[in-house]
Amino acid sequence: MNRREAIKKTGLALGFAATSPLLMHLIQSCESKKPLGWKPQFFNEKQALLVAALANQILPKTDTPGALDVGVDVFVDKMVAEVYSEKEQKQFLTGLQEIEKNSESKNGKIFTDLDNQSQYDFLYGLENESKQLSFDSAPQEKPFFLMLKELVLLGYFTAEEIMTKHLDYQPVPSQLVGCEPMKSNQKLRVGNYF
Repeated sequence: MNRREAIKKTGLALGFAATSPLLMHLIQSCESKKPLGWKPQFFNEKQALLVAALANQILPKTDTPGALDVGVDVFVDKMVAEVYSEKEQKQFLTGLQEIEKNSESKNGKIFTDLDNQSQYDFLYGLENESKQLSFDSAPQEKPFFLMLKELVLLGYFTAEEIMTKHLDYQPVPSQLVGCEPMKSNQKLRVGNYF
């Protein structure tokens, strides 16, 4: 090998080494899929991403953890898979399809592709439509958004991190004090009071 050939091959090797991370980044950024981070038990990946986006809008992260920080999307998947009847599962899946269809007709995009404010506005409209209904309704009478919101709230407030770090959880209290005044910095007390 002569000197000219060695310089060419070294230049090609350096050029490839310098551009390959850039090319990989460009190829990966073209994918519109967001990573899920867990394997759904009941939903397919697209449905699980939609549930995650909906849960994130219902309880976003603020100075306290959001729904996704405590695994509410995983909780919803597990509840629908293991607790819901077959009829309720179908109703839930139909509700997810309706969300996507309505989002596409109103916004021109599916819900998971909308920006944060558009997702919020869309769900605000759904909530206004379902305000006259009660959480006590039978599952068949509840609109999908109320079913989902119920599951998200249940999953959030029963998550270990929320119970132990953000609420005054007392699993085995010594006594029940009925009419006790709350202190200004006191956390909401939850737990078994029997």
